[in-house]
Amino acid sequence: MSDQVKPNDACSWQPKKTTDSPFSKKFSTGELPIETNRYRLIWGRFCPWATPIATMIDYTGLDQVISKGAIYSLRHAGVNDNWFFGKGDQKDPVLQTTSLRENFEKVDPSFTDRPTVPALVDVKTGKVVNNSSQEIMNELASSWQPYFKEGVADVLPASERTPILTLTSQIITDITSIPGQIAAVKSQSEYKKLANQYFDRLQWLDDRLAQRQFLMGDNLTVPDFWLVVSLIRFDTVFYFQSKLNQKQLTDFPNLWRYAKTCYQIPAFKQDTDFQAIKEHFYQVSDDPVDSLSRIIPLGPDESKWDE
Repeated sequence: MSDQVKPNDACSWQPKKTTDSPFSKKFSTGELPIETNRYRLIWGRFCPWATPIATMIDYTGLDQVISKGAIYSLRHAGVNDNWFFGKGDQKDPVLQTTSLRENFEKVDPSFTDRPTVPALVDVKTGKVVNNSSQEIMNELASSWQPYFKEGVADVLPASERTPILTLTSQIITDITSIPGQIAAVKSQSEYKKLANQYFDRLQWLDDRLAQRQFLMGDNLTVPDFWLVVSLIRFDTVFYFQSKLNQKQLTDFPNLWRYAKTCYQIPAFKQDTDFQAIKEHFYQVSDDPVDSLSRIIPLGPDESKWDE
């Protein structure tokens, strides 16, 4: 395998945030003006960190005031530290940049870190204003609530903010981030600890959903977007690739019922790209495929999601 090809290298982790990060601007603090058609979410159709935000935007109707642009799902051959907007030199139709690094460099010309998705970009300047998945999600879910389409319930109501964010943090810590951590383990004990952490949380969530339609009750809220996106990737990739195979998703009756119910909601279905998920996590890049680990599997059968 090429030194440039590292499975799970870009969407299984999030950059460490610092208080002086130039990519941490918020609407709630007044740093960013709330202005329609000014911002663009750059996401990856494969990414468990970016897809929850893209789905929430579509579900709430924020897609009418905040645009979205998806990066190419594979790394370019020989390039492990950048994301591009197409297989060749295609430009994002709104930002008019070829790679995401260009938008980070508009903020800091000396930027040398790896560009990450999600990235919220100010269309007027082309600058990335925030690249923290949780911050972007929570900021859009709260500060942009007046722009939700009619009839959509608040996904981050102030009265439940603390329990919602606590549950979200538990899902991210015990589910979303685990495959990336497993990819770096160097011992059986490390793997076992992480796998048990993952399945203990799945069982806890399955029990929670025994008497609920969604995680907080009758309406979708922020943690639902995180969980469903991660469950889809568990079933499609991580059960196999990350050796998270103690149980299948279908072995959790309440989680499976819940995941399929959410998948039938248009925002979830239209933002689920099974092929892009498998391409990214197996093939990884445009480098020539030279090992079984980078072969894209034919399964699992996706039709069960529509049953």
